[in-house]
Amino acid sequence: MAGADHDDCCRGAHAASQQGEFTQATVWDACRDGIQEAIETQLDDEQAPPVIIDGLPTIGKTRHAKEIAFDLDVSAAILTHRYETRDQHLGLAAEHQKTVVEVPTLDRDCPTRRGEYGSDWAERINDYRLRGASPTYLHYYLQDVLPCMQDGDCPYLARWDAVEAADVIVGGPAHAALDRVVDDRVVIFDEDPGTAYRTEFDANQLSTAISTFLSKNGDLPIDNHFGLIGAATNEGMEAIRDAIRDELSDDTSIARPTEAVDDDDGHAEAPTAVLAMLELGGPIIGDTAPTEYDWDDQLREEAGLDYVELPDGSQVVYDHAESRVVIRRPPTLDAARAVVGLDGTPIEELWRGRLGVDEIVSWRILCDDCRARYLRDVIGYEFVQTTSHVKPYSSGEYVNRRGDFGVIEAVANRHDTTTGVITTKSAAERLFEEPSSEPFIDIERVTDQIADVKHYGALRSSNDFTGTEVGVVLGSPHPGDRPLQITAALEGFTAVRGDEGKGTDLDYGIPERPFLRHYREHKIAQAVLRFGRTTAATVYIHTGVLPEWLSEMVTVGPEAVTTEERSEGQRGVIRALLDEGPGTAAEIANREGVSIGEKQTRDWLKRLRSEGYVSRDDSQPYTWGANGLADAPHTAHVRLPELG
Repeated sequence: MAGADHDDCCRGAHAASQQGEFTQATVWDACRDGIQEAIETQLDDEQAPPVIIDGLPTIGKTRHAKEIAFDLDVSAAILTHRYETRDQHLGLAAEHQKTVVEVPTLDRDCPTRRGEYGSDWAERINDYRLRGASPTYLHYYLQDVLPCMQDGDCPYLARWDAVEAADVIVGGPAHAALDRVVDDRVVIFDEDPGTAYRTEFDANQLSTAISTFLSKNGDLPIDNHFGLIGAATNEGMEAIRDAIRDELSDDTSIARPTEAVDDDDGHAEAPTAVLAMLELGGPIIGDTAPTEYDWDDQLREEAGLDYVELPDGSQVVYDHAESRVVIRRPPTLDAARAVVGLDGTPIEELWRGRLGVDEIVSWRILCDDCRARYLRDVIGYEFVQTTSHVKPYSSGEYVNRRGDFGVIEAVANRHDTTTGVITTKSAAERLFEEPSSEPFIDIERVTDQIADVKHYGALRSSNDFTGTEVGVVLGSPHPGDRPLQITAALEGFTAVRGDEGKGTDLDYGIPERPFLRHYREHKIAQAVLRFGRTTAATVYIHTGVLPEWLSEMVTVGPEAVTTEERSEGQRGVIRALLDEGPGTAAEIANREGVSIGEKQTRDWLKRLRSEGYVSRDDSQPYTWGANGLADAPHTAHVRLPELG
């Protein structure tokens, strides 16, 4: 096992063997000791690579990281996406003798950005940021006119002296790009930095930004995007290409923040895009493609993408199909004392590329068997998989409102409680915000049985469902082929969807499917483990794609669950009984909104009676009445298994 000399199957098992029992406390001790050892290994050996602590979301990684950071003899930086988590770190500062300071942000520390000098100034600052200008640069470049700089330094700038002197600083992953945040510190990334170092241009933004930059720079021999394409694709324009390279490759960084401020259409990364287009030979125009440029033939031919790394270390992917450019500028962590990442579902390829390091190692706290033991036996999770279908819900197009509502209502009824729901953002909008086009699908009836709805994209490090005993995860996320292919290209892989594989067999031709697992299976695992966390929870998983280690922990699989969707006519009978009260089959069939005949109505009433939702008297003909029908799932009859 990486990072350990003992013979146990994992760190958790080793801690248990040392303490004589396998408990939550021993697993948490294993996590804390793993983080501590990862830091000490790098402090003792400058050549030791960064370490990812591979630990489930339930074993206290965040808490242990801050406690260790406060106890170190060297300075530390804790970098996390969520302000909520940063505040938790800062809240513990009073319990320690160390100085703990938050890295300033425009949103929290700049009165101009917060709107104290009017919305126009706030929007202007926000626009500059979106176009690539750093907060510090903006304050100095605009100091003569920026309202917050008129009576001395803005609080945003004033806080930096305290940051540089602090024992522990707390910020976001984007702050790792600043030398004064990471140099000579132990740097702890609480979760994958994600897209913190990426800039994207769509076709219109790319053309506008490039043309704006070229037209303003008289030292360059071309003045618009079309001229750049000509220079990149025409072998006879080598002198122009050399002139552009000479102009843009002299500086430490190709990016120029003034481009974001001096023109409404400018962008700081426009020069980077210019040089990338030049080195990649521009877009494919028919069969014309210069042969002197060193692109990856397989990447271009099979995925329609190009990749280049520029002299300043920035990495660029160009998408020929959509004329889109993605620029990644990883941080420089060479001067950090140690680098540790915390991740419940890590992919080493992504961590290595996003942090800009040549090597990174992953230390698992719990092996698969011990994960199952911990989650089921120690915490008390029960996992019920309600379908074998993938249910790709990222676009919202394939959402099944009748089936999904049926599952939610059935779960709430079974446990006699409101349930938490996690799904994609598009699916949540489709299910709970858009009016139904079908008669008698009552959205409010369902939302009344939901405690809260979250979407996959907002889950990392979230504690919103901590202590929630019952949860439902609806559908699987998948960003689509192009985002996955671009992510893979940035890490040196060509991802191409197989001709036959789809659903659970979907494959992009990369061993172990790291990028698909990152976007799909791992996000599902993160969602499932948002519920309960340190207390028992029952989680219903309404998708067929799970990480293998999680699928092996499923208490009851989809073969034990049946879902029978209610038709429009069946829903009409339910509504007629609830709104107008008891009646004979003939009377109910003739009520407004009932679209089925007397015989079908009678058959349906018998079915509802067998489900326990309708009663009848002994008269002839029978009079049927609601008997708990108000609680019946109205869009589908879902039979859930009995749990122990």
